[in-house]
Amino acid sequence: MIILALEASTTSAKTMLFDTDSQETQVRTRRFEIASADPAVRDGDSLFTQLMALGREAAAGRAVDLIALSGTYHGLTLRRPDLSALTPVQEWPHTGAQDLCARLREDEAFTAWFYKRTGCMVNAIYPAFKLMLLKEQGVPLEGALVLDQNSLNFARMTGRTWTSPAQASGTGLLSTSSGDWDAEIVERLGLQGVVLPELHASTDTAPLTAEAATLLGLRPGTPVLLPGPDGGLSQVGDGASQPGDMTFSMGTSGALRFAASAPVLSPRLSTWAYRSPVGWLSGAATSGCTNCVDWAKDRLFGAATSFEEIEPLLSTAKRDLPLFMPFLFGERCPGWQDQRRGGFLELQPRHSRADMYQAVLHGVVFGLYHCYRELIAVGGTPRRILLSGGVLSSPFWTQLTADVFGTEMEISSLQHSSLVGAVRMALLSAGLDDDQPAFREAGGRRRVIPDMERHAYYEGEFRRYLDGYARTNPKELPA
Repeated sequence: MIILALEASTTSAKTMLFDTDSQETQVRTRRFEIASADPAVRDGDSLFTQLMALGREAAAGRAVDLIALSGTYHGLTLRRPDLSALTPVQEWPHTGAQDLCARLREDEAFTAWFYKRTGCMVNAIYPAFKLMLLKEQGVPLEGALVLDQNSLNFARMTGRTWTSPAQASGTGLLSTSSGDWDAEIVERLGLQGVVLPELHASTDTAPLTAEAATLLGLRPGTPVLLPGPDGGLSQVGDGASQPGDMTFSMGTSGALRFAASAPVLSPRLSTWAYRSPVGWLSGAATSGCTNCVDWAKDRLFGAATSFEEIEPLLSTAKRDLPLFMPFLFGERCPGWQDQRRGGFLELQPRHSRADMYQAVLHGVVFGLYHCYRELIAVGGTPRRILLSGGVLSSPFWTQLTADVFGTEMEISSLQHSSLVGAVRMALLSAGLDDDQPAFREAGGRRRVIPDMERHAYYEGEFRRYLDGYARTNPKELPA
């Protein structure tokens, strides 16, 4: 069997072609061309066309048996019945609804009620509040079809406006208890009249239309698997779907995902509960991770400087670094203050560029450690943690992460885990074993062991971070 996985990530189109007979795996990636001045607002049809073009290249000359789809959580586009656009796609980083959400969060009873029903916080990343803002702006919602980029891709490929509960769980409109769209949420938010896609099982498929088949160069009728969210699919790809398994992804954003047997909610409203294609995830995510590090490198050293050139300037020596608050792109977990801003505190004239850059690495890790402490307070200590993402390209940053967390971590060398997860779901849909030799990590996973003496030091630095976090709470700052 030949499976073609297609992914519309935050920044790129990605494909994986997998042959079960030969175990051959081919991956292609290409950055999306986005004409919008705001990269978080994009032409969904243009991205669809770019993804299909890359898929056509990947599948050229191959007889594909099944197509799987992966994409981001939290995107929103409104469509007419013929799938033409009423609005562009607003991706998860789009924070246009932050002022609206700040007003809503003043009602603590409403905030807790919404969180308990949906597993999502009152925050601008969620489509529920993007829809509220569109309504406030006068966009007519009556009869408008609510999709994200991943579900739009599926609809344009199959003609079916379906999505999976896993994909829908990132909208703020899905019930944690029933697994269906929450009519009471829709009514309370004033969103009556919108058309939500049909929910189907994550292993369901629909046939590829003749039009989409032409774009891909494939046979019409080829089964297309229901769209799945990249975060949940990464959990599947890494083989971390058993309760107690935690994946720790440090990419553009940072995310800790804890596999659970049921939705786990925080009494402090500091974490989220979404569905993966195979179960529940208790998690916490930050908007700032390698995007903050890229920003620091380019501003402090220049875009032409490589990360490898900066690495020797970093040091584990105990010294007074400035404090970096990693909220250049707002805050998701644990405080959900999308109006929170990032930057340096306690910066002194003697601090060098290298000091400032290293402070950014520390601040990003402290922000994620803050999330981790909130997660284990409600879900217990994970039995294992699988670390992945851009952090692994920096040995210093990788060791710093283990030292701050004070726990051993497995290093996931599996590339493109969300695409692997999409392929695994396709195998399950076809009734085949998803444990394929090509996806096993030869020799087992490498581990990073924390230095507990440094961990004790970083515990003190983390308390300093928490003090800075409290001092910069936007709710406490003068207007």
